Amino acid sequence: MKTASLWGAPPKRFYHFLRRLTPASPDETLTLAVLGCADGKFVLPAARRGIKVWAADIDEITLFGGYKEDSSGRVHVPGLAARLKTEGLEDLVDIHHGSFVDEPPGRQFDGVFTSGALQYSNNTGHDLADMVDLVGGCVRVGGLLYVDYMLPYEDKYKGRPNCPEAGWWKEYFRSRPEWDVHYNRAMPPTLDRAHLDYPVDHYHQWGHVLAERRLDRG
Repeated sequence: MKTASLWGAPPKRFYHFLRRLTPASPDETLTLAVLGCADGKFVLPAARRGIKVWAADIDEITLFGGYKEDSSGRVHVPGLAARLKTEGLEDLVDIHHGSFVDEPPGRQFDGVFTSGALQYSNNTGHDLADMVDLVGGCVRVGGLLYVDYMLPYEDKYKGRPNCPEAGWWKEYFRSRPEWDVHYNRAMPPTLDRAHLDYPVDHYHQWGHVLAERRLDRG
């Protein structure tokens, strides 16, 4: 039985990213870290493909179930753990309740993915370059880093030090020779459909970068 995330389905570009992942050696299972995983919008599609996932989030309800309040009322959240159990994928996913910035996994993966989490309010006290260094450090040499980053289109993101304009991302990777950037694209504002915590259609502006780690930092 296939379950669905309360945050909708991943964009097609996420599936392109999964198809580009390769293991360190042919006899090893692919590994992926999803940082800021919520109820598994990006975790379940990876686990269904047999990828071993380390999934982290600070929100206990999205991980283990409960109820949330938003402007639509009281919403039941099954949670990531319940979704995995329903689909028989528990053995493929290691759920971590906590901040991936303060409590990183301490190991490297074939791929690391995060979507918008670096720009959330709970990370405003962290230097963005330090956070991206930390996230990138979780990628093995030869592995892939994929970051969906929010741009300051909405008023609530304007002025946040962890939500700069697109040029910041170009400068960051230009100064990091360990990365081979496959693409770094700032998209026009797009309509995101209503989801939990934001139960009306709304606009965001996203950028996304895909980079391959060529060297250890030294």
